[in-house]
This record gives sequence, C-alpha cells and structure tokens, in this order.
Amino acid sequence: MQLVGISWHLYLLTNSALELGLLGLTRAVPFMTLSLFGGALADSMDRKRLLIITQSSQMAVTTGLVAAAALGKATPLVLYAVTFLSGALQAFDGPARQAMIPNLVPRRELAGALTVLTVLRQASAIVGPGIGGLVIARSGLAANYFGNALSFLAVVIALLLMGPVPAAAAAAGSNWERVLGGLAFARREPLVLLPLLLDFATRIPVTMRGLLPIFAQDVFAQGAQGLGLLNAAISAGAVAGGLVMGLSKSVKYPVAVMLLAYVIEGCFCSGFGLARTFELGLVMLFGMGVCDVIAEVLRNTVVQLKTPDRVRGRVTALASMFGAGGPQLAQLESGVVAEAIGPTTTALLGGVAAVAITMLFTLMPRLRRELGATTAQLEAVAALDA
Repeated sequence: MQLVGISWHLYLLTNSALELGLLGLTRAVPFMTLSLFGGALADSMDRKRLLIITQSSQMAVTTGLVAAAALGKATPLVLYAVTFLSGALQAFDGPARQAMIPNLVPRRELAGALTVLTVLRQASAIVGPGIGGLVIARSGLAANYFGNALSFLAVVIALLLMGPVPAAAAAAGSNWERVLGGLAFARREPLVLLPLLLDFATRIPVTMRGLLPIFAQDVFAQGAQGLGLLNAAISAGAVAGGLVMGLSKSVKYPVAVMLLAYVIEGCFCSGFGLARTFELGLVMLFGMGVCDVIAEVLRNTVVQLKTPDRVRGRVTALASMFGAGGPQLAQLESGVVAEAIGPTTTALLGGVAAVAITMLFTLMPRLRRELGATTAQLEAVAALDA
C-alpha cells in the first residue's frame, strides 16, 4: 500500500517519469549500501529480535508519513525521505527474515517453505495495491498510509508470538571479514553467485512497477483504480506461479527451469509493451508474475541449499542486494528511458534485453555445467555441508 501510494502521490505532484525513476534510486542506494552490514548483523545477533526492531522502526517512519499526508505537508522531499529511510531499514530487515527460514523448517521442506513465503507475500501484494487504489480514490492518501502503518504492528505481534529461533554460530574474523564473508563465499560457489547476477541483470530491463502509474494514467486511461489492478495483476500471477510450485512436489532440474522462466518473463514484458487494451495489459503482467515467482523460488532454493548456516545471513543480504536492489535501480533506468522513448517502447525493448541477457548467461561454462543438477543432488550436498 505504501509503495503504490508513494508512487501515485509523487506522480500527481510532479507528473514526471524521471521523478518516479529517482524514487527507485532513493530506495536502492541505502538498501544496497547497508545490506552487507545487515547480513553481518543477522549472523551475529538474535534474528527474531532484529526483526522486531526493524519492523517497529518502519512503523514509526510510516506513521510520520501519515501525519505529513493528513496535514498536507507531504512534499516530494518528504516522500523521498520516507523512501530513503524505508530502504535503509529494509537492508537490516530482509537478511534476518530470509536467513531465519532454514532455522525453522527441515532442509527437505525448504523449497516448500520458500514457496509458502512467496505466495503469502505476493497475496499481500495483491491485497495491498488493490485496496490501496480503492482507498486512495475514496478516502485519500493519508488513509492509505495509515493502513500500511497498521500492517507493521501485525508483524511485530506475530514475532512476539513466535517461539525461540536457533541462533547462528558466531562468525570468526575481523568486522570487515564478517561483513564481506557472504561475498567471499559466493565468489567460490557458482550456484550462488551466477543466479544472483542473472536475476540482477534481468530485473533492470523488465521491472515495470515504477512505470505503472504512467500506464494507468496515460496509456490505458484508468486512473488510481487501474493502477491498483495493474499492480495486482503481477502479484496475482505470482500467487498462481507459487501455487504451481507448491503443487509440484519437486522440480527435477531447478537451474534449467529457472533460466526458462526468465526467458518467458522477458517475452511477456515485450507483450505488455505491445498491448493496446487494458485487459491485454493485465494478462501480460499476470504472465510476468507467474514466471517471476517460479524463477524466484527456484533461485532462492538453490542458493539456500548451497549456503551453510554460518554465512546464511550474509549470503541472504547479498541476495537481497541483487534481488531487490536490481528492481529499485531499474526504476531509475526505466524512468530515464521512458522519458526519452515512451513507456510502451521501454517495456518492449526491456523484454528483448532480458531474453538476450539470459541466453548469454547460459553460455557461461560454470553455469552450463550445473544445468543438469537435480534437486536431490543439491539436497544431498547441502546435508553434507550442514
């Protein structure tokens, strides 16, 4: 609700695609700068306690935004400031959240747990933009931001109700060695580094969320409610993809299927750029959501299975930098490109670029050797490393 609200709010104030792109950069800079420190912290303190601190802090920031919007003081500078602080807090929240999952479930259930997590997150991403668009249209932006503030309180209560979480073994070495430990491990392990690089590289051209206010307002002429539906279409596709992953007990060749998902997602992105009706645009975004979650679940499963718990927080932080930082930087790229050539051409060429990038990755020898790796083989290796 906050993301869709801030993007809509900023576009109403500035009417600028470039300003929307800068919003992504404002979130990405603190997130990517601080994520390695967040990962080191997740490997050195109680992860549950860290999540309570980060969620409470985000609730405080959002409450300030509620007050600013209600008083008519939410200028573009205020929106950028809230976005910056949210990105900084997410750098500490994300690693602890992801790294905690393997502490809570058996390794053989890890893929299922990650699928459930993704489905729940994407389901909330359907409800958030959908309700957000309705609330903005009927009650205003302050009410929308207030709903988001309440959501953080719900997470804090859930954490307090959760039992103890096993702590990770203390990381050895100097402070800098602990901070950079995830990067050092990823460089030695191709099934950690290459999937993360691939996701980062393909997110840059195909991330369309930052441009959706322009599509809703100028391309499809659907207004705030249309913006909510466009956002919800991506998330609905992601939930459908998650259900497919959940119903299929195991993907035999996770690396190969992951690469295929990236290719098909690029095709849907180009299709969105070519769509001339609102309904067809929704279908294309739905398809992008399906492919995105399949690739995400498989990527996270492979990375988690190849990562020992002693560096899990730091590797998860690295994964967050690539996985979340890429789309955030993509908002700047798409905003600049859309300003120059228009949003529809940006989507069309972005999909073509994503397909080309994925095909280039398949030519890398270190990744080609892993295309035949099965989930059973990865789980067996993970059991030896545990």
